[in-house]
Amino acid sequence: MNARGIGAVDPTARLLSLALAGGLPLACFVATASPTGYWHDGGEFIAQAASIGISHPPGHPLAGIVHALLAFLPLGPLPLRIALASSVMASIAAAFLYLAIERTVRAQGVASNRIAMPLSLGATWLVVGSVGFWFQAVRPEVYALQAALSCLVIERVIALEVSWPTYDIRPAYVACFALGLSLANHHFLGFLLLPAIAPTFARVQRAKGLGAIGRCAAFGAAGLSTYLYLPMRAAAGTALNLGNPSNWERFYWVVSAQAFQGTHATGLQPLPARFADVLVQLVNNLHPVPLFMALAGAYALLRPRGMRRIGTIWVLVLVIFVGARAWLGFVRSNPDALGYLMPAFGAVGALAAAFVAAVLVSFGRAGEVVPGRTAVVVSVVLAAFGLAQIHHSVEGASLARFSAVDSFEQIGRRTLPARAVVIAYNPQTIFRMWGAEAAEEMRPDVTVVAMPFLNYPGFVNALADTEPALEDVLRGRVLSGALQEGDLQSLAARRPVMVELDPRLDPHLYRTLIPHGLFHEVLPDRTYEDDRGQGARRAAAAYELLDRLVDDDRDELETSHQLLWFLYHQALYYAANGHWARAQKALGAARSINPLATELVGLEAAVAVAAADEDARELDITPFLPMPP
Repeated sequence: MNARGIGAVDPTARLLSLALAGGLPLACFVATASPTGYWHDGGEFIAQAASIGISHPPGHPLAGIVHALLAFLPLGPLPLRIALASSVMASIAAAFLYLAIERTVRAQGVASNRIAMPLSLGATWLVVGSVGFWFQAVRPEVYALQAALSCLVIERVIALEVSWPTYDIRPAYVACFALGLSLANHHFLGFLLLPAIAPTFARVQRAKGLGAIGRCAAFGAAGLSTYLYLPMRAAAGTALNLGNPSNWERFYWVVSAQAFQGTHATGLQPLPARFADVLVQLVNNLHPVPLFMALAGAYALLRPRGMRRIGTIWVLVLVIFVGARAWLGFVRSNPDALGYLMPAFGAVGALAAAFVAAVLVSFGRAGEVVPGRTAVVVSVVLAAFGLAQIHHSVEGASLARFSAVDSFEQIGRRTLPARAVVIAYNPQTIFRMWGAEAAEEMRPDVTVVAMPFLNYPGFVNALADTEPALEDVLRGRVLSGALQEGDLQSLAARRPVMVELDPRLDPHLYRTLIPHGLFHEVLPDRTYEDDRGQGARRAAAAYELLDRLVDDDRDELETSHQLLWFLYHQALYYAANGHWARAQKALGAARSINPLATELVGLEAAVAVAAADEDARELDITPFLPMPP
């Protein structure tokens, strides 16, 4: 390439810097990893690791393999081991990001190790020390693994551009293999890398011919071969087998994620508002100053002809990942959305470092082997700012003391009657129970009917084969699209049946239910006021215990959402049955969590009006049912 000459790199200094770039974050991530799992998909990935199973589409085969390997290590409880997998992968991402940034600033002409290395360290720590990046490293998820592979792809492509023209195109092979692996982990995020690296591979094709591209494709296919995990584990009859990809049709259904196609458009804000949400996340995580520096850094890289290809890579990574996340929506209060933005965070750090490098080369003699003292001081100060970012973010990112999931299980699955059947709607409830049972193996007698997955290929048949007693309930649900009261009561005569309240549950079924901890129990015949009263008192005692157990986690965002969801549905149940005082008590507890929620205000007003009407016996709750999660 036509970039300025690159000074000699001290191997020992680079190794030390690389150890600091990945090692310091690793220590922080391990110290703050969750020992009990987390909300969202955390429980599902714990269950996948325990059974070497198949998670929700697209199956996440690579994550299944990595998590299963960590599950075999004697490193504490199973949820902690899966969280540590994220910690390790996030630190690997930090190391590759450091190398990519260092190669970029050296290509700009920074010749001194005393400038290139602290500057690159500061930019790396700024990124990986942000709450959004850090949070992916302390919980069971796929995003840290995806970030490690994405950073490896970017680093290898930049290494190839820096050394061009060259006979050695092995970095392209490594990049393609890593890209194939990334497509086998989270294929949407893997595809987003293609526009950024396509110009480099077009250059390889022009210079080396189709043979080189064919070899690149072979390495990519080798990474993609990880998808063979799915039919192999389906054929083995793994316990967690969502989509059952045992034949080509089902394999395609899982890998193409048809279950989610079209769902992203539901209830979205206008596109400009979604872009604004993403920009707010960038500002909150990285501070406005680095963002402005990144804009200037993009100009500094794109203006010189010899740096345009490297600049194009970083700019495209930033623009594409930000645009994709805005297009999908659901950014606010969603840690998974921040997982999508991890490569964009890295691009901001790299572009900000490029701006500083351009200034120091022009005015601080950074292009000389013996740089100016001011340039060295500036680089060291920027490294210190990176450390300050880590210090600033630790409280917001740490899950070291998080135990809310375990608290919910304490009054949920662990205390259920023997041989209970739980009909659950909320995916987080389902994943929480799956993950906790995989870790503890305490309640194999409890059967979870995961309602959102009944339409998955093979799911109903597998459940009916395992639990023949559920056949009538499942058949009624499949034929009519809703649970049938008679089927539920017939099952309740043989086994305890618990139902999770949800907008998708017909409110007419409330008349057969009484409160039971986090769930509502189906009685085999009609319910009476005494039944509801006893159940309500037991449920109130259970919630008081949960409130004490949750303790400091009550202020954690997703935990507060789960508490709010539970209390709101309790209020709906009591209002539908004319228990005004209990409905108002549940609403009061919910308002203490979120006093401004419009749904709470509206339902509270309706309950107050009904309570003042002596003739009111129940409330039509249909207008107050929220959107399903």
